[in-house]
Amino acid sequence: MHTNRYQYKNLIIEVSNEPNYRFDSNDDNFCYSKHYSADGVKEYPTSKHGIKIYCENQVIDSCIVIGSGGATGIHKNSALFDGDQLLLCCCNTIFCLTLPTFELKWKTQADEATCFQIYKYQDDYLIHGELQISRLDRNGNIKWEFSGAEIFVSIDNEEEFIIKNDGILLTDFTGKKYKINFDGKVLNKVQK
Repeated sequence: MHTNRYQYKNLIIEVSNEPNYRFDSNDDNFCYSKHYSADGVKEYPTSKHGIKIYCENQVIDSCIVIGSGGATGIHKNSALFDGDQLLLCCCNTIFCLTLPTFELKWKTQADEATCFQIYKYQDDYLIHGELQISRLDRNGNIKWEFSGAEIFVSIDNEEEFIIKNDGILLTDFTGKKYKINFDGKVLNKVQK
């Protein structure tokens, strides 16, 4: 099980995959105090990410977010701290939780399939999704979305999503390269 650990003030926050977690089960290793789900998740839960907050090695609060759609994992850019809130990619949804209480501030479906990565840009958030790139404001509202000819996934370990000073470089599944500005407009498209 992959876990990311973050320092938040004098607390430690752990975010981890919980693939075996089940609703209302007595067999779970840990009982999360809060549960948040994406729309339609009860029928088809795909990914489950547990979040625990520790003070002096004791869990003081916890929550689990459960999504449906394309599966996600926990990795370097799957979560983002922004002041007193934690933003987390879970399947096709971005969840925004307040810290340290883990109250759900908002949730937004930012891709039809999967949200891979989240980055802060100015006062907004850039989302690298499988089918689209999107920009959300601080309240989770979608400002724009950009789709290419194919999905933004690479089969040859090429980076599909790179933020530069003057725009975002994208590579789709077929190897087509795009450069978009921070308003979601194409600056150029170059064939492989």
